[in-house]
Amino acid sequence: MTFWDWLSRVGPGWPNGRGWYAAALFLQTCAILVLLYVAPELGKNDFFQTLATAIVVTGWVGFAVAGRDNRIDREQVGQAQALAQELVAHLRQQAALPAQPAGLPAPTVAEPAP
Repeated sequence: MTFWDWLSRVGPGWPNGRGWYAAALFLQTCAILVLLYVAPELGKNDFFQTLATAIVVTGWVGFAVAGRDNRIDREQVGQAQALAQELVAHLRQQAALPAQPAGLPAPTVAEPAP
């Protein structure tokens, strides 16, 4: 059992590892906004503006993605991998066929006997 599994089982409402990550990014976003409130001169610094924007956008995207069901993602990745394997097998089969001069029919490949 990982630390995140244990933390998820501590009590009702505790998030999983993904949820903790998103919560940390959200808190980081809040800290950036507090910094801007406390020290408004930071708002005039281009580097701080760029960094704060990147952190805020990442925080909100992370917060939104934390609740996403990753079973759908795994299923889509599995489908993409199966498609890629079929494509590789097809390309290997095409590479194994000898080149035919124009006008001649393409040879057929006999299926191996079981």
